[in-house]
Amino acid sequence: MKKQRALGFIPDIKSTDETLDKILLEHCSVSRYGDGELNLIRKKGNGFCHYNSSLSERLQEVLISKLPNHIVCLPQALVSQENLNLRTKVFWMAYFTKAYDVFARYIKPEWVYYDASFTRFYFAYKNKNVCKGYLKKIKGIWGGRNVLLIEGEYSRLGVNNDLFRDVCSLQRVLCPAKNAYEKYDDIFNAAVKYGQDKLILVALGQTATVLSYDLAKAGYWAIDIGHVDVEYEWFLRGAKDKIQIEGKYVNEAKDNTSFAVEIQNENYERSIIVRI
Repeated sequence: MKKQRALGFIPDIKSTDETLDKILLEHCSVSRYGDGELNLIRKKGNGFCHYNSSLSERLQEVLISKLPNHIVCLPQALVSQENLNLRTKVFWMAYFTKAYDVFARYIKPEWVYYDASFTRFYFAYKNKNVCKGYLKKIKGIWGGRNVLLIEGEYSRLGVNNDLFRDVCSLQRVLCPAKNAYEKYDDIFNAAVKYGQDKLILVALGQTATVLSYDLAKAGYWAIDIGHVDVEYEWFLRGAKDKIQIEGKYVNEAKDNTSFAVEIQNENYERSIIVRI
């Protein structure tokens, strides 16, 4: 493939199954790099997160990190497009060309990376028979565990669905929906205070990539879980496009205003322990 010839090597990015199996077996913390994170390294922001030089530098730091209890994830689509739909294939082929400088500078041929798209277990696939198997493993990560969920204030992971049905307990730290990195110290301190002996799941855009790394360094188990709830909602609906989900912020959906709807859910309100 052109991208492999351009780099001079084929990056070792493990599959979705291999990534999930490693997390399940080793309880490693996870930092994921998609186009949003890579764009910040390229000094480009987006509607979800403005360019921030400090965050860009931290993302570069994490990308070349080596911690025994932490893995760095890149999109597996960069090395294999098997079973991906055309929309996803075209996106990543084009993106590699745009972001080639980042890959050439930071990706190391002797390193092992894992799949950043393990949280996106539904929409990208042409044959969706694989989705149930991925979902079972994803739910197995937190099944039977006490969970601290750090999320944007309109993300509302697991609300009005059964994504976290099998957890022992779930508490939430609500953070700004956009530019959360501006409150990074407060968010980190809350995670340390309330995350002891818990699995910490972080759904906070590019900030989650850095936070999961810092928490791993501090001895916590933290996973940048990204869009998993939105993918689950699309999976439940059999969605053919990236549709809005009422009451939740779906940054990839067109004309997304439904997140502003107030939700009536007592369990959700009880789960909130901190608002930042």
